[in-house]
Amino acid sequence: MEIKPPNDCTTMADLRVQIDALDEKLIDLLVRRRGFIDRAVDLKRIENLPVRTTNRVKEVLEKVRINAAAKGLDPGLAADIWTTLMGPSQQRYVTHHRI
Repeated sequence: MEIKPPNDCTTMADLRVQIDALDEKLIDLLVRRRGFIDRAVDLKRIENLPVRTTNRVKEVLEKVRINAAAKGLDPGLAADIWTTLMGPSQQRYVTHHRI
């Protein structure tokens, strides 16, 4: 489904359909992202890398803040969302490799 621009929505019902469709696409992207994170878990184990690389976390959050600000999204909100996304990823690694 092609998502309409907000101004093309003429009723709240239409707007809600568009938001629901966008939410579904966001979930699809998050699932796809998780696949990359799962692969990172394997590669970190193979390459004997630490679960959390502080410099990489800072780098990701800085890129997110810059990208969000450039597109008119609150950079702090974006960084909070990504911080939340990264937490379970690190926990998955620990859980997956627990002996």
